[in-house]
Amino acid sequence: MDRTDPFSPFFLADGPSASQMYGAGMAWGESPAAWALAHPAFLQEQARRFADAGVHGLLLPTLRANAPALAAWDLSPRADELNEGLARLGAEAVGPLPVGGRLGPTGLAFDPENPESFDAIYHAYRAQVRALQRGGASFLLAERLASLADMRAAVLAARRSGLPVCATVTPPASPGDGPSFLTSLIVLQAMGVPAVGVDGVPFETAEELLRESFPHAQARLAARLPVTPALTPAMFARQEGALAALGAAVLGAGSGARPEYDEAAAAFVTEAAPTPGPEADCRAAASAFEAFFLGDDIELSEPLPCTMHLADDLIKAERSGATAALVCVETMDDAMLLAGLGALARMPIAVYTESVPVLEAALRYFQGRLLVDTSSPLEEEAVSPVAAKYGALLY
Repeated sequence: MDRTDPFSPFFLADGPSASQMYGAGMAWGESPAAWALAHPAFLQEQARRFADAGVHGLLLPTLRANAPALAAWDLSPRADELNEGLARLGAEAVGPLPVGGRLGPTGLAFDPENPESFDAIYHAYRAQVRALQRGGASFLLAERLASLADMRAAVLAARRSGLPVCATVTPPASPGDGPSFLTSLIVLQAMGVPAVGVDGVPFETAEELLRESFPHAQARLAARLPVTPALTPAMFARQEGALAALGAAVLGAGSGARPEYDEAAAAFVTEAAPTPGPEADCRAAASAFEAFFLGDDIELSEPLPCTMHLADDLIKAERSGATAALVCVETMDDAMLLAGLGALARMPIAVYTESVPVLEAALRYFQGRLLVDTSSPLEEEAVSPVAAKYGALLY
């Protein structure tokens, strides 16, 4: 396996985490990123232990090391220093082994009534990614994200850097509290994310979610399994092996795992696992909470103006028998209305616009996956790159 390709089949990624730092003397409530940078010998020793255990990529302790999250410790001004410094220390410790920065979460919420709140999330990740890249990070893990706004912002920030990014999602505890894993998969793989996984759920839940999602997956599927005191390295390795047998191509230890867990799991790592094929059914649109799989014949509703009545108009369109709502987006204000009022749509939404900047705004701020009606006068060469950037589906 070419270890310079972080997401070639079977990728074990791990590194020092807060649980190890507490054992080494970090006080409860300290920032792990700040503590790790202040204790470089500990960080590098742990990094080498994980490398010796056979991980394919070292993960840096940079969760919640973006500026908004660091505000909880009054450390926002040190965000660049912490990320760049940790990446440099990790890269020095493990030599040619790929070093990955962990992104997420910001703690910022996307406000549908103020869609431009998405930009604050994006800029937080963008600044963190820049600092990680300066320090020598060669891949990124957007981890434990629970909202599409966080997921999409992290991915867009990573793509600006050119660094490959894997995303792991924490599914909602109850339906309606956030996007389902399948919804997240549809949106993220459409944006070009090569590997999408679940995180923070027990093995049984992860196995069920991956099994349900394989028929719709073009991206490699992943799971980062939690490690508890009752879970031995041998038990963990068997769980990893079961997911590998199911067809998961990218695996990893959950946060808090010691190197011996990765060493045990590495015994199950081969190149023989099946990967999703091109026959995957991923032709789907998505709202902020739900995926909508599209048939061969899409029947668009009558054109709907983007007004304050859009939510009611979408309900009427659903009752009309149409299989997708066609929304006319003429201005930037329209794009913002769509992002807010279309968030709870119960059917796919297609947008018609005659302006590329308006199209980009609609695709950027709508937290889901839209269809783009190509019957507009816009040239395909102008529409296609914008649609690809945000994972929209041309129709």
